[in-house]
Amino acid sequence: MWKKYLSLFGLGIIALLVVGCKAQTEDSSKEKDVKVIETEMGKVEVPTNPKNVLVNWYVHDVVSLGVNPVGYAGWAHESMPMFKEMKDIPVVEKWEKEELLSYEPDLIITYDKEDFDKFSKIAPVVVVSESKTPEERLTFLGEVLGKEDKAKELIQTFEDKLEVAKATFEKEEFKGKTFSIFEDWGSGSFGVGYETASRGGTLLYDKIGLTYPDKLKDLIESSGESRKGLSYEVAADYFGDYIIWFLQPDVKESEFQKTKIWPTIPAVKEDRVLIVPGDLNGLFYYSDVSSLTGQLEYFTEHFDSLIKK
Repeated sequence: MWKKYLSLFGLGIIALLVVGCKAQTEDSSKEKDVKVIETEMGKVEVPTNPKNVLVNWYVHDVVSLGVNPVGYAGWAHESMPMFKEMKDIPVVEKWEKEELLSYEPDLIITYDKEDFDKFSKIAPVVVVSESKTPEERLTFLGEVLGKEDKAKELIQTFEDKLEVAKATFEKEEFKGKTFSIFEDWGSGSFGVGYETASRGGTLLYDKIGLTYPDKLKDLIESSGESRKGLSYEVAADYFGDYIIWFLQPDVKESEFQKTKIWPTIPAVKEDRVLIVPGDLNGLFYYSDVSSLTGQLEYFTEHFDSLIKK
C-alpha cells in the first residue's frame, strides 16, 4: 500500500513541476511579447509586434516603415509617396475614446501629450514630440515598431539624395537669394498664406539651408506664427527673390495671379516663380522622411530647369 502512495506522491510532484515549467514558459513568452520604450511621457510598455496600431498625423512615417495601421487620423492623397499603402486604411473621423475603442488597438501613436491620459486605458500610448526632426522621429518609431533597419534605410536614402541635391542650390544663380513659400487661399478667406514648415519648408529651410526674406522673418518672430495668411494688399512685400507658389486643386491660375499686383512683383517679372500644381498637394503635405525624399526630387528637377530659362 505504501508503495502505491509513494507512486501517487511522485506523480503529483511531477505534475507540479510540469505546471511550474509551463507557467514559467508562459511568463517568459509574455516578457518577449512586450518591450519598454522611453517616451515623452516616461517609460511605456508596448507590444513587440503590434497588430492593431492607431496613429494620427504620423501615419506616413508609420506606413513607410512597412506597418499598416488599423486606422489613422489624417489625410491621404494620390500624390503622396505612400498613397497605395494608405488608400485602403480606415480614417478615424473622431479621435475620441469611443471611436478608438472600436478599432481594438494594441498601440496608439500620437503627437498630443493629452492623449496619454485620455487613451492609456485603451492601449499603450506613445507620444512623439513635434520638436523631433523627421529623422529623429522615424528612428524613434522604428524602435517602437521593431523596424529599426527599415528606418535606417529610409534615412540613408534621403541623406544620400540630399547631399547630391545641395549642389543644385549652390549654383551661382541661387547664392545670396531668398526663397518664400506661398499659397493663395483667396481674398475672401485666408488670403496669401506663407509657409515655413509644411509645403516643403522643412526641406528647403531646415535641410538645404535656404533663407526667406528678413521682412518675413521679422513677421514670424513678432507674431510667433510660422504659418499665417496675409492680405492681398501686403502679401507681395514678403515675397523673396524666388517664389514657390502652390495652387489649389483644379486651379491653373490663382485669384492673386489675376490681380494687378502680381506682374509687378520682382520674382514674377524675372521668371523666378516655381508654380506647384494643385494635384501635387499631397506630396508636400507631410514632413516625414519619405515625403521629404519625394519633395527633394521634385525641387531639384524643377529649380534646375527654372534657372536654365
